[in-house]
Amino acid sequence: MLVHSALALTLVSSLAAPVLARSPHGAPAPHLRARAEASAPTASTHAQTSRVVAGAATTEAASATVTAAATKKAAAAEGSPLPLTQYTYAYSDVPYQVNPYKSIRGPQSGYNICNSTTAGDSSQCQTLIANDIQDFCLWGSSLTGDGLDTIGDIEAAVVAYCTTDKHGARVIKPGAITGVQVLKTPAYIQWTGFIDQTALHLTKDDTGGELDPHGADLQGNPLGGLVYSTGLPSGDNQTYLQAVEWNNFIGGGVFCLKLCDPAYYAKHGDQFFCQNKYDRIGCARNMPAAYRDGEFSVCDSELQDLVGVYTEDGQVKTYTQEPEGTVPNPPYTPRVPKSSNCKTYASTELWAAPTTSSASSMSTGQTSSSASSAGVTGHAAAASAGPSDSSKSTTGNGATFLVASSGFLALVAGAAVLLARL
Repeated sequence: MLVHSALALTLVSSLAAPVLARSPHGAPAPHLRARAEASAPTASTHAQTSRVVAGAATTEAASATVTAAATKKAAAAEGSPLPLTQYTYAYSDVPYQVNPYKSIRGPQSGYNICNSTTAGDSSQCQTLIANDIQDFCLWGSSLTGDGLDTIGDIEAAVVAYCTTDKHGARVIKPGAITGVQVLKTPAYIQWTGFIDQTALHLTKDDTGGELDPHGADLQGNPLGGLVYSTGLPSGDNQTYLQAVEWNNFIGGGVFCLKLCDPAYYAKHGDQFFCQNKYDRIGCARNMPAAYRDGEFSVCDSELQDLVGVYTEDGQVKTYTQEPEGTVPNPPYTPRVPKSSNCKTYASTELWAAPTTSSASSMSTGQTSSSASSAGVTGHAAAASAGPSDSSKSTTGNGATFLVASSGFLALVAGAAVLLARL
């Protein structure tokens, strides 16, 4: 949900303007723009259709008038994007682009139908797949070659990078991921880990931010981005189900990704674990976990506490993120959920090439039924989830979790006005 400050100014100024400006974020490549514009509904196309219908029905003027009015109404409805979370599709019905509409930040820069014809280092796939520890994707820059970017500058146009080549996306280079833990719960599935983020075409020192299906204008970051998984708690480990609510932080060499199960929220609507309003307090507080570099493991886990909710002196309180321009200072330390039935892997068991981590020394299929601790090793100390870990930080990556952005709350009123105009 991180919104770059330049975009915030663009949004605020554009709300008062009669003409919608193009976003400075991730302008689509010429061939994608042409395809998007060719596929986008236009008022002129519908107007021509209306005239043909009216001309062919001169003896039925009343009927023609009704048809023209209905066509005009349909054109207006189809010409503006809905909030991204309102677009739901069976995996087999995913459109070429979810958001081909011209708006302040649109149209969408990439595409959602991804297969062997789109795979490779220049893929613009914006459908993210996350199934298990061996098969998952993260969002990264759409740049190619030696280009490097920052999340804040390209959030609207990020593309999928995957650990395998079977999703029509880009492939994360061997050795880039140096540790990952997957936690399975009744409500969500979560990935946390460590990565050389230059493999995602992000600068090494980028402290990053949050990507999610909302954003200040409710159109998501990336625009039109969809997320699917065979590993959701209510799934069968074979069928791709859409995770409508999700979030992904990346920065400072740390990543975290959470996919929330819509079936769980149909029964427990008051428990929402994919909050997007805490976009500047990072992985450690949004997705508390062990964060051990060099470890590759899968565990069952109890549910985390709701983000921002804590107990002090016997009273349940809710933290409100500080206004933009103020460094967040949450007054609590998140509890790391207890995990069990853990299974650890060597990196070579997951992917063809070994990583530079110590994971290769782990024994195959090692299991544990004990609860995981809140211990953090290596530069993960910056993401410390326990009070005893705060003294272990040695790399200064704490900035990863105090990201400067134009948060959702600061622009929600403007977004409402924007949506009314679209």
